[in-house]
Amino acid sequence: MIVYLWSTVARETPVPHGNLGVSDDDGRARGAAEECIRLGQARLAYVEAARTVMTAHSLSPCYMRTGLGWRAAAGPAGDVEWVQFTGSDAAAGLRALAESASAAITAG
Repeated sequence: MIVYLWSTVARETPVPHGNLGVSDDDGRARGAAEECIRLGQARLAYVEAARTVMTAHSLSPCYMRTGLGWRAAAGPAGDVEWVQFTGSDAAAGLRALAESASAAITAG
């Protein structure tokens, strides 16, 4: 089964926060992430498609990212602009960006 993992990078505030979730539909996942940007809770969002899988050693369910996703930020006019990406390198880069932004907010 394909699911869509979404998360946001918090705005620069003294208390870091981000939002995340899982959806069965890419439109709903992007809608939830976009709402966080529109409400001013986030400055960046991304959604990644993932497959549900079981780990071999424990048979625990988990998600395996497919490399397909979208990133979003507020545009100059306040609209939210989505850009599709493919490939595990692009997805890993976005996750690293989110982690470094959270670390910078925490350290600041």
